[in-house]
This record gives sequence, structure tokens and C-alpha cells, in this order.
Amino acid sequence: LTLAATPALAQQTTPKFFDHAPLMSVGSYYYPEQWPHAQWARDIKKMAEVGFQFTHYGEFAWSFIEPEEGKFDFAWLDEAVALAHQNGLKVILCTSTPTPPAWLAQKHPEILMVNADGRTMQHGSRQQISWSSPVYRQYVQRMVEALGQHYGKDNRIWGWQLDNEPSHYGQYDYSPAAQASFRRWLQAKYQTLDAPNKAWGTAFWSIRYSDFSQVLIPNAKELIAQPAPAAVLDFKRFSADEANDFLSFQYKLLRQYIPPTQWITTNLMPEHVDVDPTRITGLDFLTYTKYLVAGYDHGVGEQGFRLGSSTSIGFANDLFRPLNGVTGVMELQPGQVNWGRFNPQPLPGAVRTWIWHAFVGGNKFVCNYRFRQPLTGGEQYHYGIIGTDGLTPSTSGQEYI
Repeated sequence: LTLAATPALAQQTTPKFFDHAPLMSVGSYYYPEQWPHAQWARDIKKMAEVGFQFTHYGEFAWSFIEPEEGKFDFAWLDEAVALAHQNGLKVILCTSTPTPPAWLAQKHPEILMVNADGRTMQHGSRQQISWSSPVYRQYVQRMVEALGQHYGKDNRIWGWQLDNEPSHYGQYDYSPAAQASFRRWLQAKYQTLDAPNKAWGTAFWSIRYSDFSQVLIPNAKELIAQPAPAAVLDFKRFSADEANDFLSFQYKLLRQYIPPTQWITTNLMPEHVDVDPTRITGLDFLTYTKYLVAGYDHGVGEQGFRLGSSTSIGFANDLFRPLNGVTGVMELQPGQVNWGRFNPQPLPGAVRTWIWHAFVGGNKFVCNYRFRQPLTGGEQYHYGIIGTDGLTPSTSGQEYI
């Protein structure tokens, strides 16, 4: 297999967070809340024994952190952090904002996002919320502050991840909260209506607006003919800025409680253009998610290729590293995924090649998703480093260990 990566770009000075770190650390996701308590110690010990240097907790755990409104439970997470420390593993801790608990959606359905078809997303998956909802942000603030107060001075925490793959997975938010926020964004950008009327060409088809309250999110599915391209572009820029605002909101809350030695990041997906990494300006640095053999619906030909594109990681490295001078792979595929009709196994040697691509690209760490393949849930067919029994390494997992 040929090692391919794009040439390194001129970087800014690497932030202080990694001054004394190894060239590249390797870690793995673990979900104590998804496994019997009696297996935690065995699993985390095995993680260290096979050579991992850090683990990753909590991005999907809000209902365990706050099982009832205003009642926080950190006992289980305290134990998981302690087990990691006992086994020499650093911890990346996350804010659980992509998975609000059922009680919150039931009490405040207005926090839910609305897709382009006008359908309100429901509890039962992830990323179903509107980043623009002021009610949602109130609950986010309380949860993030509780995490910061509890773990902010804990030197076992290596760094923090905000949310998880913030993107709504390629969908845009058309909820009332997003509509109100879009109008505020337009007012801040243009000041007067004359400017967007001119920029959007609203003289065409008599679309012209006389008040910002008349402006609707341009949605082709609600229109007889196509919307103005400039209006669509502004909405996409707003959506990217809204992601930045949501992440910056969390960053400012958390930074009040944690020491300057702990970093704060999030993980973006290069393929999802609804979030623009160049507009995410409020974090210490950005990381990315990469699944190269991604389970498309065709098991043969280019889409089913079991190696993945030789330039994919190189592109991501050169997209993210120059933004802040450093990056990492927060999620790297350990084997077969679950979301296609056909989910091929990576070729022997493919996973190790991807890790080398990350190293050559200057990544400070690689974290694979996940250590144990789940027994249940929406990703139960997604391979891990270790199989469902908690003992047997998967075929491609062996390339990590």
C-alpha cells in the first residue's frame, strides 16, 4: 500500500497543549453507560494493555449526567475517569449536547429542529435539536457549567470535545428559532433592508421586502420556482455561523472552569459542507472525523472500494491543520461500519495505512470509534477494536494493537 499525503502547509506555532506530548497519541472511545458495570474495569484495563494512551467519554450521555431536570449524577463518570487514570489513560471528556434527554424534548418540543420538508425531528436519535433555540441553550448552559464545575480542576482530563460532529448530518434547520436567528443575522450583516434587497436581486419576481419580519428562510421545497441564489448563500453562511456561535457559547462557559493547560475542540466532517471549518473561530483547534470505507449502497466499483481514497486523510489534514496550527483525528474507522446496505471490511493493511497518513499529516492524536462493538442500538453492526464479547479483537482492530 502506498503512503500518500499532501505536502505540509506552513503552520502557525503549535499551541502549548502539545509541547511535551508524544509525536502522535492513539486512543479509543469507550461508553461505560452502555455496558454492565462489572465489565468496566476489565475493558479499560484491556484498552491500556493493547497500547492505547487515552480514552474518550460522554458525548452521548446527557440522560445519564442529568437523569432528571436539575439533578446531576457524576458518580458513574467519576468511576470511569478513575479507572482510566489507574490504567495510565488520559481522558477526553465531552459535552453531551447532541443527545438531549427525553424529558427535555417532552417538556420543550420547541427545541427540536425542523427539516426542509417541514418535519419536526423527534427524540430517538441524535442531533435533533435546533442550535438556535434559546430554551435549548439554557439547558446546555446548565449542563456544561455542571461539567465544568465538577471536572474543571481535574488534571486527569486531557482535553474537552464540544458536542459531536455538529452538522445535523447535512441537513439545515428551518425551525421557528432558526428563522428568528436568521433575521437577526441579516440585520447585523446588512443593517438596512435596502442592502439585502439589492444583494439578493429581489426586484426579480417582485420579491422585494419592506421589513425584516417578512424575510423567510429560502427553502426550495416551499416555493413554486427556485429561490434567489444569493439568498440561499446567505442562509448557508448563517447556518455555518450558527454552528460557530453554538460552539463558542459552550467554549466560553467551559473555559471559565478549566485550566489553560486543557484544550477545547470539536470534531467536524470534511464532507458535510453545512458547517464551514473556516468559520469555526471560537475553539482552541479543530479535529475531524474520517470513515474511508463508508458503507455506500453499492458493494462493487469505486464506492465499495475497501481501501478508501488515498488522498482523503491528506485533504483533511491540510484543511484543518492550518486553521490553528494543529489538528487530530477524533474519529477514525476501526473496521466495518453500519449505515449502508453493504458494509465492506477494509482491506488488510488499510487501517494501518490510514493511521500513518494521519501521522505524516502532523496530527497530534488519532482516536478510533470505538473500543467495543455495541450489542444494541442504532450502530450495533459498527465494528470496534474489540468484538461484542469484550475479549476478541476484530480483524481490523488488530491493526491498532
